[in-house]
Amino acid sequence: MRTKHRRGMRTYLAVLLAVVAVAGAGLGYLGFWSEPGPAAAAPTDARAAAEPVERTAALPPLKLPADDAAHGSGMEWWYYSGILNAQGGGRYAFHVAVFVANALVKHTVMHVALVDLQSGKRYTRQSRTGGLPARVSASGFDFSQDGWQIAGSGPDHSIRMSFDGVSLDLKLRDAGQVVAHRAAGSQTPGLLDFGESGISYYYSRPRMAAQGHLRIGDKPALALEGPVWFDHQWGDFDVTRLGWNWFALHLSDGSDVMVYELFDAQGRSVTTTGTLGSAADSRPLAPDEVALTPLRRWTSPRTQVAYALEWKLKLPGGELRVQPFFDNSEFDASASSANIYWEGPIKVSGSAQGEGFMELSGYERLRAAPGPAAK
Repeated sequence: MRTKHRRGMRTYLAVLLAVVAVAGAGLGYLGFWSEPGPAAAAPTDARAAAEPVERTAALPPLKLPADDAAHGSGMEWWYYSGILNAQGGGRYAFHVAVFVANALVKHTVMHVALVDLQSGKRYTRQSRTGGLPARVSASGFDFSQDGWQIAGSGPDHSIRMSFDGVSLDLKLRDAGQVVAHRAAGSQTPGLLDFGESGISYYYSRPRMAAQGHLRIGDKPALALEGPVWFDHQWGDFDVTRLGWNWFALHLSDGSDVMVYELFDAQGRSVTTTGTLGSAADSRPLAPDEVALTPLRRWTSPRTQVAYALEWKLKLPGGELRVQPFFDNSEFDASASSANIYWEGPIKVSGSAQGEGFMELSGYERLRAAPGPAAK
């Protein structure tokens, strides 16, 4: 749940095909299921007669590491977000995304944002090109574009990029279980049914261990380390009529939480759900187990888009307060994916402590003000 797009799921490429993690983030009517695990028991004849057949059951099941690679579907994205500790006590938050849209012409878009959590200084860059600037692989991805390289296969990934005097070089390793998203009650992990909008594959690696270096300007390079959330989603789906509030949280007890709320063009809530996870297990959250209440709004001075930035998050185990490190984490992707979204690091307090990322998408498309924060 992190979030294409994150006008689609995580940011969208409206120029060719609207993209809807968030955030990442990937969103939809989904829950989570941790792999690997035992196969579901075959239903009895009575159960089969009583239960509807899932459309997703007709598609090939998720298969890793083969499905790490690009698929040539209508929309696909790979998404990273995390808060990293630097030597000497500094801290930096970042998100990196690769979107590939296939319509009449194939396009690839890359987004990056890096925030110095001490000063609040933010560095961003976006890039768009025709085609697929990647080496073909049967079990991974390797994108190279405008001085950036983003690659991964199975549990091992790497990010290298240079832009505007910033150089970031990370190696990432996943020692945990892959989380394959599914709707509560679904028997097809890794597949989401969006109804009339289509079907999407979607999985995450919620706590990849990252190590590397960061250099800004002519300052000495800093060693970095910390947990990173990774999402991969693809399919022939269209969810451009929905916006979302997406939260991916790393809590101090080692557990992971992802929650998202989908809303329509008038800002009316469609569904709120998510997952609770740990190193050993993950379980979907039913809509009646989770609630989001907006507490504070911020209006971008540049775009005049109003975002709900502080939230009360009610979970089965208690109540959390979510606040951004900095209000101005808006990403204006008009030049590459023709949309505007908010994505940045957040602090968690209340019944548990933690940190994570929040993505707010679709706010600029709301037809009725003031939107989902006015409940």
